[in-house]
Amino acid sequence: MPTKTPLKEARGPVRFSTEIWIAAPLARVWQLATKGAWLDQYFTSATSGNLDAPGRVRLMWGDEGEDVEVLSVGWEKKVVFTWAAYRQKYATRVAFTFKAKPGMTLFTVTESGWKRDASGVDSSLQHAIGWTHFLAQLKAFAQFGVQLRG
Repeated sequence: MPTKTPLKEARGPVRFSTEIWIAAPLARVWQLATKGAWLDQYFTSATSGNLDAPGRVRLMWGDEGEDVEVLSVGWEKKVVFTWAAYRQKYATRVAFTFKAKPGMTLFTVTESGWKRDASGVDSSLQHAIGWTHFLAQLKAFAQFGVQLRG
């Protein structure tokens, strides 16, 4: 399936953050959240690469896919990328941040850039739901080796 031309960021004011504590070392959570082979174990069905270096990566969920443009990486600290906003003709910006405590990792997803209109707010809520599922799937897989996807 060919990749699409990246959408321009709207840079709107609507944003959210969601986070979770995972009882696993930072290095493990980083690997699970950024390496395509690991993402395919609990979240995606196919990934064209890793999210730990700048460049384009295709994420697939069955027949549906999305291109991610990784903009910057701070190893085991932060990943920033853009991707298409749900049912919008613009992109949003996503940041994964990682903070370690002994035996624990705080993983936060922040997404921003929706326009402040009904369709932008609805799109942001759809993304928030998706990221909440992602975090639950990541935690279950990191801590217990359990896959929550159907």
